[in-house]
Amino acid sequence: MKHITIIGAGNLTISILDAIKKSKAKFLINVVDTDKRKSSKLKKFGVKFNTTFDDEISKSEFILLVVKPKDYVQALKSIDPYINSQSIILSFIAGISVNKIEKLFTTNVSIVRCMTNLAISERHSYLFYFLKKSSKSVTDKINKFLAAFSIAKKCPRENNIDKLTALYGSGPAYYIFFNSIIKKSFEQMGFNKRESDEYTHSLMLDSSELLGKSDSQNLLKSIASKGGTTEAALSQLKKDKVDLYVRSAVQHAYKKSKKILSK
Repeated sequence: MKHITIIGAGNLTISILDAIKKSKAKFLINVVDTDKRKSSKLKKFGVKFNTTFDDEISKSEFILLVVKPKDYVQALKSIDPYINSQSIILSFIAGISVNKIEKLFTTNVSIVRCMTNLAISERHSYLFYFLKKSSKSVTDKINKFLAAFSIAKKCPRENNIDKLTALYGSGPAYYIFFNSIIKKSFEQMGFNKRESDEYTHSLMLDSSELLGKSDSQNLLKSIASKGGTTEAALSQLKKDKVDLYVRSAVQHAYKKSKKILSK
């Protein structure tokens, strides 16, 4: 059974563990986080939890770095003594390049940059990854591991990971933000909180199902009858240039990722 160590016990780690549990993949998992209070959230996954770095890390074939960018230097220095040439490092740290990670390790190891989002817990999310030139056996090993609990997609260029951080990593937040706007609109039109929650949830879920069956442009044409209420609403959104604001927000996220990278 493969040994895995995950550094960091935040929300993304919980989502990844949830995906692994649902996939029924069998791994021996060690999670390290200096905050012992987080251990309570991990009990249901049957993983080993540590607040210190030890030899357990050296037994791991895959080491997942799931820490905040501001903490990555200290985290990498802490695990460096336990890294060996057979270790495969998977970094989920936004904006931190492979080269930056390589410089902090004293051992030559395979380093993979990864990007997914919290929806991976539902096992339908992509997990994008970038790997510098490596042997076919290492590449196959990485792809097999990731495909066990996600839809693994290899990126040809590292910059794609930065773009996907803004588009896909942050994507659920855009969707949820729009969800909150619709919910608030229900409330402003006189529906109570419970009704607004239920109707918005149904609307978003069912609309997502429709998108899975047809492309967005055809759906919009079928829903927005000429001269009707939906067309009136869409015309106002276009007039207010909502699409430009959304694209601008994504660009801001992308620039932030590049800014982290340049520090």
